[in-house]
Amino acid sequence: MASHREQPPLLIQPGVSRRLAAFVALTHLLAAGAILGLPGARPLLLLIPIGASLAYQLYVQVLHRAPWSIRAATWQADGTWTVGLVSGAQIDARLAASTFVSVPLVVLNLRRGHWRRWSLPLFADALDTEQLRRLRQRLRIEGAGREQDAALA
Repeated sequence: MASHREQPPLLIQPGVSRRLAAFVALTHLLAAGAILGLPGARPLLLLIPIGASLAYQLYVQVLHRAPWSIRAATWQADGTWTVGLVSGAQIDARLAASTFVSVPLVVLNLRRGHWRRWSLPLFADALDTEQLRRLRQRLRIEGAGREQDAALA
C-alpha cells in the first residue's frame, strides 16, 4: 500500500519569463553603468564581456534555446529529478540544498555528481499559478532535505 506522503511526479515546463528577462537586462545594464563610471578609456573594453554575458543569459536562461538549456524538469515520487534538455537528453539529478524558495521566485539548483550543476530560475510568470504553488509547497515540505539526509547516510 502506498504511503500517504507519496507524491505524484511534478512536471515543471518553464516558459519565457518577462520578469527574468527584465532582471537579466537590468543587472547587466547596471554593471555596464558602473564600468562607464570608471575613469579612462580602458573600462570600455569591459563592456564586451558584459554584452556577451547578456546575450548568453538571454539565449540560455530566458529563451531556452541552447542545447544544454532545461526544457523540463520532473520531480519523481522518490525524490529524484529528471532533467530534460533542449537537445533531447534526459538526465537524472538531485535537488541541491542551495535551492531558493520565495513567493515571487524559485531557483531550483540541481546536481548530477560533484561537478555537473544546473540552475533553473522560475519567476511567477514562467509557470502556471497552480503548478508554481504546488512546487513551492512541496519544496517547503520535503524539498532539499532529502539530499542532506542522503549525504548523512
